[in-house]
Amino acid sequence: MFKVIPTNLSFLVTTAKEAQLKEHFFVLYTHRSLYTYAQTDKHTHIYIHICLFFVFYLPARDYPWILKNKRPEKLRDTLKEVEDLMQNSQCVLSKWKNKHICQLLFHSGVLVSLSLSGPQLEKVVIDRTLVGKLISDTISDAVLTDSFIILSFGDHNQLCFIQFTKKMGSPDVNKRLEKLSCLDFKISYIDIPGPEGRRMKRHLAINCMQDMVVCWWSATNDGAWPWSPISCERDRANLLLLGCARGKLEVLSFVRTEWDPLDASFSTNEPYQVHTVEHSISANKEPMADSCVYECVRNKIQCAAVTRIPLRAKAISCCRNVTEDKLVLGCEDSSIILYEAYNKVTLLAQAELLPALISYHPCGAVFLVGSSQGELQLFDTALSPIKMQLLAEDYSPETTLQFSKHFDVSSSLIQIQWAAPQVASPSTDGTDIHDLLLVRFDTGPLGVLHFKLGVITRGQLGLVEIIHQYIRYDEVHEAISVLNTMNWNTMGCQCYISLTAIVNHLLKQKLTPEREAQLEASLGTFYAPTRPLLDATVLEYRNPISRYARRFFHHLLRYQRFEKAFLLAVDIGARDLFMDIHYVALDKGELALAEVAKKKANDIDAESITTGIASLITFVPPLIPNDSLHLSSLVPYPRRSFPLLMTKPSTPHFLLFLDTCIFVLPSRFKLTVLAFYFMARFLPPSFAIISLCNMLMACLKNVVQ
Repeated sequence: MFKVIPTNLSFLVTTAKEAQLKEHFFVLYTHRSLYTYAQTDKHTHIYIHICLFFVFYLPARDYPWILKNKRPEKLRDTLKEVEDLMQNSQCVLSKWKNKHICQLLFHSGVLVSLSLSGPQLEKVVIDRTLVGKLISDTISDAVLTDSFIILSFGDHNQLCFIQFTKKMGSPDVNKRLEKLSCLDFKISYIDIPGPEGRRMKRHLAINCMQDMVVCWWSATNDGAWPWSPISCERDRANLLLLGCARGKLEVLSFVRTEWDPLDASFSTNEPYQVHTVEHSISANKEPMADSCVYECVRNKIQCAAVTRIPLRAKAISCCRNVTEDKLVLGCEDSSIILYEAYNKVTLLAQAELLPALISYHPCGAVFLVGSSQGELQLFDTALSPIKMQLLAEDYSPETTLQFSKHFDVSSSLIQIQWAAPQVASPSTDGTDIHDLLLVRFDTGPLGVLHFKLGVITRGQLGLVEIIHQYIRYDEVHEAISVLNTMNWNTMGCQCYISLTAIVNHLLKQKLTPEREAQLEASLGTFYAPTRPLLDATVLEYRNPISRYARRFFHHLLRYQRFEKAFLLAVDIGARDLFMDIHYVALDKGELALAEVAKKKANDIDAESITTGIASLITFVPPLIPNDSLHLSSLVPYPRRSFPLLMTKPSTPHFLLFLDTCIFVLPSRFKLTVLAFYFMARFLPPSFAIISLCNMLMACLKNVVQ
């Protein structure tokens, strides 16, 4: 059964948990009953096997149990320092610089860089360059780039701008762990709008061009205080637009949001658009969420669009997918709301935990929901839950992955983040694998979940791979649900691959009412979409998909689903399909249906003949039966008439033959070709073939003469 993704948990900071984890592995290993071979000396026997397990087995599989402490890294000692930092100092930022480097920034200014090889830790660098050089040790948030650093403070209406004047020397991204002291830098500060003398968390976000930054904070407590009245819009602002180009930081514009913002960030597709999610209420005092788009035009920020999403409870978390056409909201009642901007629909699901954290996978097919108690639950993009389990010999998947079952959770889970840089760089081959998830608790530990995606999916976790896995385990309903969330206009190739995979799988099965409905639903994603498709998309995929519609028709006919087959034949509009119904109905004794199908086929035939004659009269001039008519006197046969004529399945071969002959044959043979065209319409096939042979012989004699 699908919906199971095995995972492996690796700890980046493990010194305090080492004894407990060893005991955990000891318990797991003694359950293998190794001591039964030596009852008299079972403790020695178990000890020997555990030593073999930890010393040889784990390192052979690239899972080092004992960390190295050699100079100059001294990894074990450095990890102890990091653990002390996490327990005694607040971590205000943790992010992936790239797939191999994770960075942690503490409120005192200490910067920690962790270098990974897969899920395993290779190197740790603790940088204390900024300690004591800042106006405050209450850093609220930060933006870290290769060229500069921007810091916000919880107790100051100022931003710190640290500009690097020297670039990093190593071209290898895996070795870019130099300390800030090796880079020449200068520190400057700017004043920002907002209420004075109030302690608040000021968030920062940067765009993909790295030339604009937004700074925002909650607006719930911005009311006027008796001793500090707010008198102007500058003091009431809670969303700032800043420019960070040309080596300086400056305030460009500011605005106050209509409602209290839950999140604000730049669009990954439009570098000068800011997307926010704001708490709002309806006229009936019911909770809602406003998805707002702010435009940055001429260094001014202003609200351009607002979408109101009804909720059952107040939203506490949110996340957008990589294409930004889906917004996931986690609510206080453990409900999950998925809003699809393209289809303008809202999906609802109930989670098994309180969704305090949400993280969308970079491929956009699944997202993870986490609670502060250390629980994780996985959903696909259609809100179908996917089960998980840690690597084990026994098959025991669960809806939620609970860390408390594997180690003591002494603090709250405060962040989950996939191993992908915040400013995504275009992939050259499109084969980037994102299977690492950062898991950070408030005071530690810090861990990485390694998702074992297997070789069948080539390590990918995209929409096509999820659908193929659903099909593999005959979970067609979930596959169709995912297909319904895909956009044909922007990902036509992926939609076509997924559609054909679903239809091919269903056509191999015995037809049942359920599978019939599934075939209709899958083909309906193209023929009856919730939103109109672009003309270019229809022209590109209508012909190959129509072949699958014809296969569905014959599948219905094979199981004597005459009514549904007749309706499908009407939609396709092909004469041969009605003739198939006619002959099958005659065999089964359905004389009335056979007569109706035959009449419909004749109507289509007559319509195609009328259309063909009208086209010929319109585009071909009267032919004079003499040899004075030359090819240059003919009006060229317009190609624009062919899409209309070629839609009739019974005419394309004749029209193609006619189109070719009208241009290349001498004028004396044009009437012969036209005569054969109409003869083939009304005469039996055998007589038409004999007539064609006679006319060809006559043509050859004339050519020889």
